[in-house]
Amino acid sequence: MRGKIVCQALVFLVLGFLEFITVELFLDRFIIDLGVEWMFKNVLLYWVGNLILVSLFHRTRPAMMLSSVFVLVVGIANYLITMFRGYGIVFLDFYAVRTAATVAGRYSMEWKPCFAAGMAVGLLVVFLSTLLPGKQGSYFQKKTVALSLLGLGVSALFGVWINTSASFFHGVSELSWDHRIGIHDYGYALYFMANAGTGKPDKPSGYSPERAEEILARYRVDVSKETDSLGQVRSDSGTDSAWSVAGDTHPNIILIMNESFADLRVLGEGFHSNQDVMPFFDSLTENTIKGYAEASVYGGYTSNSEFEFLTGCTKVFLPGNPYLQYLTAELPSLISTVKVQKEYREAVAIHPYYPSGYNRNRVYPLLDFDRFLSLEDFSDPELLRDYVSDEETYRQIYKLYEKKPTGSRLCLFTVTMQNHNPYRSDWVSEEPVRFSKELRDAPVNQYLSLIRKSDDALRDLIQYFERQTEPVLIVFFGDHQPHLPDTFYGKVMDKLPVQFSQEDVLKKHLVPYLLWANYDIPEQDREQVSSLNYLSPLVLRTAGLPMTDYHRFLLDVEQAVPSISASGYYDAQGQAGEIGRADAMTEKWLNEYEIVQYYYLFDRKHRSDEYFTID
Repeated sequence: MRGKIVCQALVFLVLGFLEFITVELFLDRFIIDLGVEWMFKNVLLYWVGNLILVSLFHRTRPAMMLSSVFVLVVGIANYLITMFRGYGIVFLDFYAVRTAATVAGRYSMEWKPCFAAGMAVGLLVVFLSTLLPGKQGSYFQKKTVALSLLGLGVSALFGVWINTSASFFHGVSELSWDHRIGIHDYGYALYFMANAGTGKPDKPSGYSPERAEEILARYRVDVSKETDSLGQVRSDSGTDSAWSVAGDTHPNIILIMNESFADLRVLGEGFHSNQDVMPFFDSLTENTIKGYAEASVYGGYTSNSEFEFLTGCTKVFLPGNPYLQYLTAELPSLISTVKVQKEYREAVAIHPYYPSGYNRNRVYPLLDFDRFLSLEDFSDPELLRDYVSDEETYRQIYKLYEKKPTGSRLCLFTVTMQNHNPYRSDWVSEEPVRFSKELRDAPVNQYLSLIRKSDDALRDLIQYFERQTEPVLIVFFGDHQPHLPDTFYGKVMDKLPVQFSQEDVLKKHLVPYLLWANYDIPEQDREQVSSLNYLSPLVLRTAGLPMTDYHRFLLDVEQAVPSISASGYYDAQGQAGEIGRADAMTEKWLNEYEIVQYYYLFDRKHRSDEYFTID
């Protein structure tokens, strides 16, 4: 009898180990590349999960059959999702399941040997599970019940331990900003569980509403005494002076976040193409401010970039997806600040895709938008591949501009769709742009050709507004770099992403931005890298609009930490750094930023909106 129990226990352990191998194979991962510690912790999670099932069933065979089928389904799902975004399912994806479902249908299947290997091992586990002993004795037999309660007790203690001790997930959850690397380095199950623990932000060190208000009060300025000649409140902490406005009125403000718009030249001198990718963007100098900004995301999660831009918050201090998790009540935003001026009677958001994506139809009103035009509002639109083209999206902007009430100013925020991945369809540009090191690199070539189309559409947009007599300020930036094959980075940077240094990682998150006006503003080519969370005060300053205490605070943080994102930061000397490894002065500013951000986003009971709005 004892020998039989030992034999079943060994089979139980072997099957759990094979399940671990199954999932990793579907992700094209060889377990021998994992360290012994990470391998053991992954397998331990499978064992504990199976122990819970066995305890509930009181039987090994049905429990392991259910577990093996579930693991096979998860493996296949991970393989499919990895095809279009580079990494498998993470816990936080469950907040975005509807968005993922609408986009997933656009992707094509690509068969790789790892799929066959994963299927083979997964089906083997299912088969072996059917060979385990079947029903033996009564379900409520005292000995069976006692063993099951013991198994559940051990599982419960394990659950308490991994949730209360930092040792099990030490160094894993910190990589939630780049799920692909986390899964690759630590194994799927371990990273998935670590990611599940990042769903709720903790109060920052030293937090209290009084402390947050003390920080923001430093930026409370007597407007009647301390303004410049344009009526723009000056910061009392050494920030730049305000720039000019268009005469006696404010400009129409057109904010465009262009899907996957990136300048891949930032990756290094190894990037070459057969023709210029963005010649019009490069040519803009007059009445133009240009630069590069860090995005917290790569290859997806577009809403995180628009969240950073519209709120001035940074994803450094936030796990998950704010649009899906945290924005549940009205929140002062860049749009609120603009609309205080009487000329801006209405703020409109445009996104030519499904309105429920990332909860935009619910979130935009909370950020003070009056209208949201989604795919449903485009009649027979021009498509580029399967998505509404940039040119078609800009036609909506022309219509809104031409139909706005006399004497009003347009306040508009657009998120485009044209360049959304995947880059594997049959679409080929009339004058394709090619990555010159490998002319047959189809995903890269298609992406570059799409960016050229975006550049052409930007040219038409600016030429349209050059002809208008009313002042117009256009703000244009990318949301993130595209997900491209690892082999591309190997050709450009002579290393794969898993070999990247911190500086390399930051390069992979850089996106270009520009501010252009059809009236005089000081031209500037900003050498210092910024980040998307800092663009809102730059927009207000360039438009000649008053800033809130919060925006003036952001200007000072930018002086100390010019770029900050979930991928890292650049300090005032232009040195790349990792979050959590900053010097004392940088940490001081980051702590203040985190305190203010927590107060702004989560402490609604105590938050005073006077710091985030214009009286």
